[in-house]
Amino acid sequence: MLDHALGNSSAPPARPQVSWRSSHDLGMPELGYVGLSENWLLKTLGHRHWHLIANAAGQKNATFRNREGNDVYAAFCALSVNTPALWLPDLNDRLDLESTLYRVSRTRLASRHILQVDGTLIGSVCLVSTFVSRRVAGRNASVARVDFPGLPALPALPADLDFPHVAARLAKSGGDRHLGLEGNATTQPTPDLVYEPCPSLDFNRAGLMYFPSFVAAAERAVFKRFGDAAHRFVLSRRDVLFFGNLELHEKLAVQIVDWAEEERFTNAALSATGANGRPVCKLFCRYRKQQSLT
Repeated sequence: MLDHALGNSSAPPARPQVSWRSSHDLGMPELGYVGLSENWLLKTLGHRHWHLIANAAGQKNATFRNREGNDVYAAFCALSVNTPALWLPDLNDRLDLESTLYRVSRTRLASRHILQVDGTLIGSVCLVSTFVSRRVAGRNASVARVDFPGLPALPALPADLDFPHVAARLAKSGGDRHLGLEGNATTQPTPDLVYEPCPSLDFNRAGLMYFPSFVAAAERAVFKRFGDAAHRFVLSRRDVLFFGNLELHEKLAVQIVDWAEEERFTNAALSATGANGRPVCKLFCRYRKQQSLT
C-alpha cells in the first residue's frame, strides 16, 4: 500500500534528526465519535513517516526518484495501532506526538509514534514501509519494490519494538492465530462489504488509494456485521498487513473471516481483496466494549 502523505501544519525537523516532536490542539477534525479520530491520526502519522525519511536523506520537499527518473514512494507494508485509551482525548485537549525513524532491514524502515494527551500516555503507533515505484505509468497494479540507495545510517530497532519483525512473520503465515484468530479462515461467498472508493475522498495525490481508506472500509464492515453492539466499540488495537493497492475504479471486498467474543473485548480478523480476489490487506482488530461513552 502506498502513501505519499499530504498536508500538516507542523514543519518536519531539520537534518540530521530522525525524530520529530509536536503538539496539536484537539478540535473536531482530530476527534471522532469517541475520542481521537483514527483516520486523522493515520493521515498525520503517514505524513510524519514520509517526511522523516526525506529529512534523513537531506530532502526538503520529500520528492524521490529512482535511476530511471520514476517517482519513488514509501509503501506501507504494515501498521500497528495500540491505543488502550483512544477514548480519552476530548475537545480542547492537547495531543503530544513524538515520532522516531528506525532501520528494520536493508529495504524496510519503521517509525514509532508515542501519543500523550495532557501528559498522559494513551498509546503508540508503528508504521513499517519499503520503497516502491510504478513499472507502468498510471497502473497501480504495476507497483514494485525498488532499491533506494543514499539513506544514511539510522538507529536500529529498540528491543521493545518488535512489531516490524512480527509483521514480517505474519505476512508469511497469513496472520494465522494472531490475536487468537484464524487469519486464513475460509471466506464466505458474499463479503460483508463491497466498497467502491471515491477518487476525491479515498485516493491521494500520487493516484493511489490512501492507506487510511483501507482501514476505514474495514471499520464499515465491522459496524455492518455487529450492528447496534458496535456503537460502543472503542478501538484498542489494530494490526494491518498491506499487500497491494487498487486501481482508480476497482472495488474493494471486505470480509470478516473470524471473530472472538470476550467479556470486555471483541476481536475480529478481516480480509480485503480487489478484483478477482487479489489480496490487498489483512486486518486484526481488538475493540473494547465501552459501557459508557461519556
